[in-house]
Amino acid sequence: GISLVDMTTGQAVDANQALCRMLKTTREGFIGLGPMSFTPPEQQDVRNRMYREVVEQGFHEPWEMELQRTDGVRVPVLRSGGRVLSTDGRPHVWAVVQDITVMKSVEHQLRIAATRDSLTGLPNRHELGMRLHTLVAQLQQPESGSGFSLMLLDFDRFKFVNDTLGHAAGDGLLKAVSERLTAWISDAEHQGWTVARLGGDEFVVLAPGLSSPDRIHREGERLLMALAEPYRLDDKVIRSTASIGVAVAYGPQATPDDLLRDADIAMYEAKQAGRGGMVIFDAQMRERLQRRVQIEHALHGALAAGQMRVVYQPIVDLSSGETASVEALVRWNHPVMGEVSPAEFIPIAEDGPQILAVGEWVLRQACHQWARWQDEAPQRAPASVSVNLSRVQLAQGERLLEIVTDALATAGMPAEALQLEITEREMMRQPANTVELMRALRARGVKLAMDDFGTGASSLGCLREYPFDTIKIDKSFVTNLTRDPDVLAVASATVTVIENLGMKSVAEGVEEVGEMAVLQGLGCRFGQGWLFGRPVAGDRLLDALPVPQVAGG
Repeated sequence: GISLVDMTTGQAVDANQALCRMLKTTREGFIGLGPMSFTPPEQQDVRNRMYREVVEQGFHEPWEMELQRTDGVRVPVLRSGGRVLSTDGRPHVWAVVQDITVMKSVEHQLRIAATRDSLTGLPNRHELGMRLHTLVAQLQQPESGSGFSLMLLDFDRFKFVNDTLGHAAGDGLLKAVSERLTAWISDAEHQGWTVARLGGDEFVVLAPGLSSPDRIHREGERLLMALAEPYRLDDKVIRSTASIGVAVAYGPQATPDDLLRDADIAMYEAKQAGRGGMVIFDAQMRERLQRRVQIEHALHGALAAGQMRVVYQPIVDLSSGETASVEALVRWNHPVMGEVSPAEFIPIAEDGPQILAVGEWVLRQACHQWARWQDEAPQRAPASVSVNLSRVQLAQGERLLEIVTDALATAGMPAEALQLEITEREMMRQPANTVELMRALRARGVKLAMDDFGTGASSLGCLREYPFDTIKIDKSFVTNLTRDPDVLAVASATVTVIENLGMKSVAEGVEEVGEMAVLQGLGCRFGQGWLFGRPVAGDRLLDALPVPQVAGG
């Protein structure tokens, strides 16, 4: 749009049709009303500054401003102008305005895209960072108050939903979650709180004023209950709990990066504790994580550096006191960390590829050691050796069968002399697939044992469905045999069922003569524990085997 205005009188002289259409008027209407009528009151100062530039410089650069149409609607424009003289020498201004409505709309959309998550409409990671920096900066002020909390949420079954129902269902779940979170903070009690999507299935709640541990726990429990309600997506009902990690910022020492990292550590602890819960960060968690990272890093070279060894613990016949078998156990002596407990490093190894190498190495070491015992002292050598299998090894399927077959052949060991142990918990992860693999191992002559029975989700009634030769009763039962009548009753029933199914019963963790006596009375056939011998190196085992004894003997 173009207009010509007399600078002396301020009256419009002319206007083109483009400007008239832009302002919803006519040429006569524009001239009659005057240019000031189309300038909103708060824009008058901008217009006056532009006129001063024209007077002083003869032109003004393009300025953004708004014009107001005759119907009251405002139009964003880019306005520029230049001074000209009429034929009688009077100064005039040619004003050129460009409608930038579309450009401003695009800018608005870009601002939204830069600060909002495209799927849920929540503040995104960038916007979260800005708000988090603002809250942290406020803590630097003396009157900052009681601090705030950062709650990091991770949904426990999101990957399962994506994998089984498809990405559309996963997106639908994320939208439903965001709506529920937004509704949760919309009441007066949560005024000023922010919900943001960090990425994937991770959300963050910024909670100014929330710093009391008691209130954090109350709010966390309420939030977990709200999120645990089923989600209805089209014709499907989806249940998905959340794990929450909380980092609390109390004072000026807090930084945004530290808070996000600490909340992430706490959220990991919540998942490790069983999912569907909340954990508030403390410094010990960071130490545990650093320890975990140290172990994970050191595991990569542990085998090649000769830091690991296999030790063997006797499994004794409770009726005769003779050693019937041994269990192979891995040990790790690190040059800096010292002895690292298997309870600490095995779960870490199972989360990465290291467990496959360690598991295969232990298997082959045990097979070769059994063969050496047979050569050295066949009369005293244990008849069999047990080796533990991890869930990662079980997931190998056919490859595990090949490894076991090759280990036996290389060592010259008969299949029936090898027993593979699978924990009850791992057995119940994918029972159908595991049973199929177990049957294939049994078909090759290998013996099988369920380890840690009584700690998982299986029952006595389902034992007959699994092709086990041996059931190893967990130490937790044995420890309380002489102290708790209820435990004694359960242990008695367990041993009876195991033996009636034609399986061998082994009690783990036997440390006292009294425990052995009770087990003998229950009809348990075998025992393993410090009472009979601690794990020792293979070259020392034969000399360290326990002298046959029975309770009272």
